[in-house]
Amino acid sequence: MKALLDSLAQAIATAADLPVDDVRDQLAEPKKREMGDIAFPCFDLAKRTETPPPAAAQTLKSNLAEIPGVQSIDVAGGFLNFKLDRALVAAGVLTPHRNPDPKSTGPVIVEYSSPNIAKPFHVGHLRATLVGHAIAETLAGAGYPVVRINHLGDWGTQFGFVYAGCEIWGKPENPSVDDLVEVYRQATSLRKAQDEGKVAPEDANKPDVNTMAREYFKRLEAGDPEARAFWQWCLDVSMVYFLRAYEELGVRFDHYSGESFYEDRLPAVERTLKESGILTEDQGALGVDLGEELGFARIFAEDGRSLYLTRDLAAAMYREEAFAPSRILYIVGSQQILHFKQLKAILERLNHPVAPKITHVPFGFVPGMSTREGGVISLKSFLEEAKDRAAAAYSTVKREDNDTSETEVANAVAIGAAFFYFLNHTNAKDFQFRWDEALNFQGDTGPYIQYAVARINSVEEKARAEGILPSTSPQHLTDDASWEIIRRISEFDTLLEAFSEDLEPVKICSWQLELARAFMKGYQELRVVGADPEVAAARLGLFIHVREALIRGMNLVGVPVLDRM
Repeated sequence: MKALLDSLAQAIATAADLPVDDVRDQLAEPKKREMGDIAFPCFDLAKRTETPPPAAAQTLKSNLAEIPGVQSIDVAGGFLNFKLDRALVAAGVLTPHRNPDPKSTGPVIVEYSSPNIAKPFHVGHLRATLVGHAIAETLAGAGYPVVRINHLGDWGTQFGFVYAGCEIWGKPENPSVDDLVEVYRQATSLRKAQDEGKVAPEDANKPDVNTMAREYFKRLEAGDPEARAFWQWCLDVSMVYFLRAYEELGVRFDHYSGESFYEDRLPAVERTLKESGILTEDQGALGVDLGEELGFARIFAEDGRSLYLTRDLAAAMYREEAFAPSRILYIVGSQQILHFKQLKAILERLNHPVAPKITHVPFGFVPGMSTREGGVISLKSFLEEAKDRAAAAYSTVKREDNDTSETEVANAVAIGAAFFYFLNHTNAKDFQFRWDEALNFQGDTGPYIQYAVARINSVEEKARAEGILPSTSPQHLTDDASWEIIRRISEFDTLLEAFSEDLEPVKICSWQLELARAFMKGYQELRVVGADPEVAAARLGLFIHVREALIRGMNLVGVPVLDRM
C-alpha cells in the first residue's frame, strides 16, 4: 500500500509540478466511501493556476498517465478521487511480516524509569517506565539499535535522610523497601518540623536531621567506609524490589547504571568546565551562567557536593565515549524541562559532540492515582488494585464455557489496561486516571485489544474444526469491510518509519484501536463458517493477519497477549 501511494503521489506531483512530499501529505480517504479509496484536494493547485477547483481537478486528471494499481479516477468538486485495485493492494499487504532492515547508525540510548533508591516508586516513575519501554521497543522494532538504560537515583542526600532516620529510630531488621520509605518519611517529617519550628515535645531533643543528612552525603562522596556500607545496604534492599517489579511489568533494561556509576568522573567534569573558562561562582555555588532564559546552572553546591546536573554531565560525556550513540533520549517528566535545557546548553558551550544528540522527551502529570485508602500510591499498591479491579471487570464479561484461569486473565488484563491507558495519551499531556475507563472491555483500552485477539483465536478454532484452512486469495477480499481491515494493516510500516521523529506511543495505540474496530465490524459482516469455501479461507487468512498485526503492536506497548478470554 505504501509503495502504491508513493507512486500515486509521484505521478500527481509530476503532472501538477508540485513537491512530491506536499502531495503525499495531502492524500487522504474520501469523506464518503463510495467516492473512492484515495482523494487529492486541488484547492491549492486551483489558486496557483487561477482556475476554479473543479477545473483544476479536471486538468490534473487529463495530465495524469496510467498509474499501476489505480483502476479509475473521478473528479468530484475540487477533489480528484482514485479507486484502487483492491485485490492488488491486498496481495501486497497480506504477505508474511518481515522485520525492517537494521539501521546502519549508532545506537539510540533510551534512559527511562530511573526510580530513586530508598524512596517511593511514584506515579511519575511509572509513567516514565511505560513511555520509555514503548519508545525503546518501537525504535527497536523499526530497526534501530537500542540501548536501554535505567539511570537509578542511587546517589544524593536522600540516603542521608534514611541514615539519619536509622540513627534516630534504629535500623530495621530484614528490611523491605517499605521499611526504608517509612524511615525516610519519618526523617523528612521531622526535618520539616525542625525547619518550621513546630517540633513535637517528644522530638525536642532529637538531632538536626538536615545537618545529619548533609554530613552523611559528604562522607559518602569522600569514600567513608561506614557511609559506603550503609549506602550499599539501601541499594541491595531496593534492587530486590525493583527487579521483581520490572519482571512483573515485563520491562527490561540493558544497563542499570545509576548516578553512583559516574562518581569517579566528577573531578574530570569540574576540570573540563574550569579549563573552558565557563565555570563561575554565584553565592558560594559553582556553575555556569546561561543567560536570562536558562539562568545560573548550579553544578556544585556551596559545600562542594555534586548535584543532579553534575552527574548528568558526567553521564552524557561517558555515553558518548562508551557507546558513540546517534541519539540519547531522556524520558523524564516535564518538570525537568529546564534541567535538560541547561544540560544541553552547557555541553554546547563546551562544543562537546554529545550535545546535538540529546533529546528530552517530557511527559505530563497523572492526577487521580491513589490507593483505595487515599494517599501517595506505590507501584505495589497500584498493581494489587489493578488486579483486583481487573478480576471484577472480567467476571462481568466472561463466558460460561470459558475455562481459562480467571487469575491468569486478571493479571494480564491489569497490566494491559495500565500500560495502554497510560500510553493512549500524548506524552506531554496531563490526564486523569480512571479505573472504569482503563478496564472497559468495549472502550479504547488494552482489554479491548486483548479481546479482539482472543476473538480471532476463537474464530480460527471453529473454522479449523470445520476443515477451513486460511489462504490469502485477494480476489475474495475486495468488499468494503475487508478493505477497511487491509487499509489499517497497511499503515503499520509507515507508522514505524515516522515514529523516530515524533516518539509518541499514543499513535501505536490509536492504530491498534482502529484495526481492532475494523476487525470487530468485519467479524459481524464477514462470515467464515458457512461461507463459500474459498471465501471462508480468504477471510480466515485475513483475520489471522489482523491477529499478527495486533500482537506486533501489543508487544511494542507492553500489553500481554491472551489466547482466550
